[in-house]
Amino acid sequence: MRKSRREQFAGLLERSGALSALIRWRERAPVPWLSILTYHRFAGAAGPQPFDDGVIDVTAEEFERQVVDLKRHFSLIGTDELCEFAQGASLPKNPVAITFDDGYAGVYEHALPILRRHGCKAIVFVATSFITDRSTHWWDRVAYILKRSERSHLLLEYPFPMHIDLSEPSNGIHRVLRLIKAHPGLDLHRLLEELAAGAGVPFTREMDRAFADELLMTWDQIRELHAAGIDVESHTRTHRVLGTLSPGALELELGGSRDDLRRELGRAPRALAYPVGNPIARDSRIRTALARAGYVVGLTNGTGPTPIGKLVDPFGIGRHTVGVGSSDAYRMTILAMPALAPRHRRPLEN
Repeated sequence: MRKSRREQFAGLLERSGALSALIRWRERAPVPWLSILTYHRFAGAAGPQPFDDGVIDVTAEEFERQVVDLKRHFSLIGTDELCEFAQGASLPKNPVAITFDDGYAGVYEHALPILRRHGCKAIVFVATSFITDRSTHWWDRVAYILKRSERSHLLLEYPFPMHIDLSEPSNGIHRVLRLIKAHPGLDLHRLLEELAAGAGVPFTREMDRAFADELLMTWDQIRELHAAGIDVESHTRTHRVLGTLSPGALELELGGSRDDLRRELGRAPRALAYPVGNPIARDSRIRTALARAGYVVGLTNGTGPTPIGKLVDPFGIGRHTVGVGSSDAYRMTILAMPALAPRHRRPLEN
């Protein structure tokens, strides 16, 4: 696979010794930004994956190397420091945060032992209904159905007629996920049922539960994370894009997930990572709902670092996406030189 220009530049910096110099500079200088890294799912066995490839970020071995580098060169922060920063307090020197979205089982199986071993903080954002109901994330369900289909195409009638070419499943997956992420008031259950029928791929409740047990943490595991000092925060209830929801559904996603976490962990979350990572910009409806539900900060994704020393938008904290296959040199380069990180005006990561 040909490396991107950013990867090539990072490799050049590493080979020349300039990357080490940049990291040393960042260690010592008053850096004017906060960098937050976003992970989702650990890579499994080699070969084709039955679920969504787009949320696979890293192997356990890569993550441990990254944690070692982060612990050596940066001040790792958690929810306490993040909320205090959003309310005007100073951050530790050279701050970085590690975050995980969605609640995948690899956080418990791989990340927790690594974080414990190196004494590092992290923030885990959980979409609560999938954990409680033992239900597969809708993006993994879409990917499973379209990857398993033996048909050449399908026609969706809801929410409008859409022809999907299945000769290259990744293109069909991309189209359906974009539809779910963008369409207001979507009846997601209806769409998923129609998708399975059109693709000729059964997806029963028993299959749903079995896949969830394979892919997702349990509440007992999440409580163990919490007891180990890993911050557990909200990723809403069903991971629907906030801007597509009615006022009632928005309240349920924000307040309901907060109630779920309070019930399961004994404390309410203060931070929320927006599903799909889209910035909410100046959407007063969502901002009011966030404040009413009791959130202190809201985090985007694929939007780069957050400036330090300027007025902070507590509901616009930025993060970097960690992409699968990226080199260690590239990951360190985007921390030392955030301008090199790709930015997404409307990020589509989960």
